[in-house]
Amino acid sequence: MIGLLIKVAFTVDWEVTFNTWCGRFVNRLVSEVLSGAGFNIPHTAREKPFTVSPILNIKGNVVSRLIPGEPYNVRVSLICSEVDCSIVPSLFVKGELRLSNGEAIKVISTEVNEAKLEMRDHDDYRAVFRWRVRFWPTSFIFRSHYVAWPSPSRFLSSAASTLVRVLRGGGDLLVSRGGGEPLIGIINDADFKGFVRDLAFNTEVLDMRVRKVDLNLGRGGRRVPAFEGFAEYVTYTDRPGLFRLLLDVVNAYGVGKNRALGLGYVVADIVDTKRLSRVNKR
Repeated sequence: MIGLLIKVAFTVDWEVTFNTWCGRFVNRLVSEVLSGAGFNIPHTAREKPFTVSPILNIKGNVVSRLIPGEPYNVRVSLICSEVDCSIVPSLFVKGELRLSNGEAIKVISTEVNEAKLEMRDHDDYRAVFRWRVRFWPTSFIFRSHYVAWPSPSRFLSSAASTLVRVLRGGGDLLVSRGGGEPLIGIINDADFKGFVRDLAFNTEVLDMRVRKVDLNLGRGGRRVPAFEGFAEYVTYTDRPGLFRLLLDVVNAYGVGKNRALGLGYVVADIVDTKRLSRVNKR
């Protein structure tokens, strides 16, 4: 099993107002729930074995306060090679999840699904994909500079990095090339890196409707520029199966920086596929 996606619907008994980004609350809640069960959760967000969504209302909008009786939901995405997923679901089905400072949420329901990564297409044809992404607050970084727009190269490189991370964990996924050769053994060499570079070069932004946001992540007033909205892309590739796999990865674990703090939650889907000539096999 590669990972678990745990969606928690909840409400509160008293109003909670967030003076900083609400993802910090989710991060603290998940970290304390896991730590309370004996898991060693490092303080560095980049090293945590999970990503989370921000707190969303029933319309799918990020909230800045919790109103008693109103329903909200969050998603926790765990990497099973880095945390024992067999006992995690039971930690989130309790009637109440309480923080060490006394704050608590009342669990309405818990939905648990496996994060599955599987090749649905053989890489035996070329294709042009038109695809779109809804971004909740997301932040990319390129060589210490924040990239607050839906950059296709940053998106794809982040997806590839996550794919490498989950596959390095020793999951039982077998990703195959068109000729049937296993890809899982070459994710660290130039072949995979070259694929991602070619994919980025052959991807363009068709349309975008985004706005920049400035998030307060706390930690002494640390602020991070980000963006949210929609973007539509077009991509040419001769590895359609692997391209679809990258979109599966971002749907499961998000993209960009500070994902354990609730940034980078996205929904990506393919709008249209045009098959071109088949790849010549040698």
